[in-house]
Amino acid sequence: IRCSNLEVLSLANNQIVTLPNSLSELRRLTKLNLSHNHIQHVPACVYSMRSLVFLHLANNRLENLADKIQELVNLKILIVEQNSLQALPRTLCCLTGLELLNVDFNRLQSVPDEIYKLRRLEKLACHPLDKGLHIVHNPLVKPIKEVLQGGLKALYNYLKPA
Repeated sequence: IRCSNLEVLSLANNQIVTLPNSLSELRRLTKLNLSHNHIQHVPACVYSMRSLVFLHLANNRLENLADKIQELVNLKILIVEQNSLQALPRTLCCLTGLELLNVDFNRLQSVPDEIYKLRRLEKLACHPLDKGLHIVHNPLVKPIKEVLQGGLKALYNYLKPA
């Protein structure tokens, strides 16, 4: 790839299913938009993009996030709304720099107990541009809606080991 200095890449709205491994050479990429495609699994090359701060995967066909998500240590914004996620990997909770995590409109029934480690998610967010945790639009069984009504602090207290 001759675009090794590329910092922002948007491939949104292209019916993409996967990406070539050669894109892992984009070491300076800080923003990647893959929204509105046909992606079922996060392409392996994305997990090599360690400089990513912003990863937009909304409106795809994602069924899971790999444990390798923890390798994106600089990630501040992760948007995976409108997919088919049924669970979040515990390793997601290693991304302590996350300021916005949007997992709305998936099939999540629970969240990892360790999600309280994501201290920079300061509130349960409703407006799409708000920082925080976007999660209420899921068929959650754990935590129950009553806990979420108490806000993020109530969620963390519910999940945190005694």
